[in-house]
Amino acid sequence: MIGLTARQMDALRFIAGFQQAKGYSPCLREIAVGLGCSPKSKARTWETLRALQERGAIRVLPNRSRGIEVLAPVAIPRAPDGDPLCFIRIGGQD
Repeated sequence: MIGLTARQMDALRFIAGFQQAKGYSPCLREIAVGLGCSPKSKARTWETLRALQERGAIRVLPNRSRGIEVLAPVAIPRAPDGDPLCFIRIGGQD
């Protein structure tokens, strides 16, 4: 998508890949860990989700646990065997 930062694009790919692999959306903690942040950095993760929502890439459903709907088409990286790579850590953290 045009207008998304690299971090926002990583978050969008992570959410879409997680949904495809598991059948439900990730929680804030899972998104933070998937982006290589501390599980306690929920505020920063929420800011990223809010920015994605403002740009029309996702919709956060109020009063629903794991209520994230991906609205923008996103290419999900795939492993050589064709499985989606949904857990991508940024910044070389293991």
